[in-house]
Amino acid sequence: MEKEIVIQRREGAVPRAAVKTDFPCCLIERDELLDITFIKKGVPSKKKTTERLSLSNEAKNFVIFYIKTKGGKKVKYLMKNNELRLKVDDVCVYAFKEDRLKAALRRDGRFTNVIFEKHCVLSEFGSKTIHDMLRTVEHLDGKHFEIIVRRDKKQPDSQDDILSDVSAEMNEASAADLKENVDPNQHPINTEQEETKKKNAMKSTNLSTNSLKMIPDSKETLAILRAQFKDLLETLKQRENLRKKPEILKFFRAEYDKCVQSFSEVKKVKQLMGLSDSVCQIRVEESARGTGFLLFDRFILTNAHVIGEFDPFTRKLSKTFTAVFGYEDLEAKETKCVPVKEHVAAYYHGKINTDGYLDFALLELKDTDEIADCPGLLSRYIHAPPPNRGGICIVGHPGKGVKKMDPCFIIGKENLQEAADKHISENVNFIHVMTQQSLAEKWEMHDNQINYNSCFFHGSSGSPVFDEDCYLIGVHTGGFAYKGENCKTRSIMEYAYSMQPILESIITQTKKSERSDILKLLSEYKSLNLNWEDNDVDMEEDPQNQEDFI
Repeated sequence: MEKEIVIQRREGAVPRAAVKTDFPCCLIERDELLDITFIKKGVPSKKKTTERLSLSNEAKNFVIFYIKTKGGKKVKYLMKNNELRLKVDDVCVYAFKEDRLKAALRRDGRFTNVIFEKHCVLSEFGSKTIHDMLRTVEHLDGKHFEIIVRRDKKQPDSQDDILSDVSAEMNEASAADLKENVDPNQHPINTEQEETKKKNAMKSTNLSTNSLKMIPDSKETLAILRAQFKDLLETLKQRENLRKKPEILKFFRAEYDKCVQSFSEVKKVKQLMGLSDSVCQIRVEESARGTGFLLFDRFILTNAHVIGEFDPFTRKLSKTFTAVFGYEDLEAKETKCVPVKEHVAAYYHGKINTDGYLDFALLELKDTDEIADCPGLLSRYIHAPPPNRGGICIVGHPGKGVKKMDPCFIIGKENLQEAADKHISENVNFIHVMTQQSLAEKWEMHDNQINYNSCFFHGSSGSPVFDEDCYLIGVHTGGFAYKGENCKTRSIMEYAYSMQPILESIITQTKKSERSDILKLLSEYKSLNLNWEDNDVDMEEDPQNQEDFI
């Protein structure tokens, strides 16, 4: 407990360079030997280093570079732990390609804060190239550097804070705000207070603490930000097909609250209320297990992990399940408890191809008289790929409680890493817990996955997910969960699996099991857009009980 671990690589451009304990394993060579030693623990830093978790760590996403532990001229102390400087000559730093150099070194956590307070740069061995801290690291891969000081003057804390955790790209909304509020041809100083300052120059040289202040020695930084803004704005215009400034401003104002506004319209609220009647709580021997919904006729859909294990040969459930409709109040007396037949109609839990995954179970109800008025949600399905953006609404029983609704917003595939980084930066104390959970559960992203941030956790698995037009697009399945503060379950983000591959799998399985009754019911839904063959729906009914379909 009183020691600090040192891991030195024998391979690479600079052998014997020391890596951190969170060094990505994908960057280690096959059969490479690592030397493990221990040194005296250094003085803990007052500032917490922020770390980043990638949901798809691959070697192609990273760069690694090497830095001497003994700095160049004017750099007396470079490493936080002086024992590390005495033990090894070089450290190996890893970063994501789009990271800024300054943010990468801060996240590494081994370098003293002095190099961020002074104007330090990287000097490349073998050439006279100088790399500024504000540049991205994508061109540093495999190179060897020492840190030197270009200017002794200490940078102000405010500037240091602004630049410390800057991401690879500016947030586009912030860019729009910058464009709207700051004239690019002048410094952001309040004009009224500037005039007051001139009139009262003999009385005071300080502006009000509420005013915007010019950061000393920030002209270089301001020029870099202004230069970046033009390219960012052009990228935004091309991606969203925006031409005029009012369109850009309208985009930012509308985008962030669109999901909430979409489901606040009275018409859609009424529609969702009607559809929510088909959502039920799945119980096992009177104990809440998850959520399900009436898909069509007498068949309900939920997650495979909700029902757990069953006999793989007969598909007979090991426990007694019940679907409870109308559980909307803790003291509800009008709930409708409908028993579930003991055989699973269709089921799949696992990968379907290299990029897809399924987690569903189709269950058959014994009696539907009590829920005759509930609509089958398959009528709200349109055969199409799931959306990559926009608002959604989940209806289910989170926390094993009463039925609830949660309008939220889809996280586009291009924004997944940004969303993960945001959650991690806000919960940095649990980064190691997240990493361990990721390794244990092998977190992966799949092509048929719809990602979002929801407040729905345990008990809501199997909930229907509706798009902005109240069409069924997926089944809420889970999240990238870990144990946070006070052992409370937290999640980096949540996800659903889209309906299209689920329905295709159901049809394939029912054909194989010769469930003509299911195929006949499904053939009535033209929205499935499937090519039915005559023998698919005209098979003779099994004279035996349809439960014994295998």
